[in-house]
Amino acid sequence: MTRLRPAAGVAVVDGDGVVYAAPLPHGPIAVLEGGAAAIWIAACDGPSESIAERVAEATGARVGEVRADVDAFVRELLDRGLLESDPA
Repeated sequence: MTRLRPAAGVAVVDGDGVVYAAPLPHGPIAVLEGGAAAIWIAACDGPSESIAERVAEATGARVGEVRADVDAFVRELLDRGLLESDPA
């Protein structure tokens, strides 16, 4: 079972439905709101295999409606170096 976490050197502030994530010290800052924030929170809060299910539950959408977008955005967060696999 794979889990994700903020990448080493990435600072995260989460509040009022907005997530700010930035590689320190130079950024840039990613401002994640709405669905993007829901995906970040779900990605950092359980197995990566069920991120789409947790996003669907949090947003009231159907899993089939969000899975492709969730998977694509998680790949983008990994590619941008904001998320990484948790070795634990």
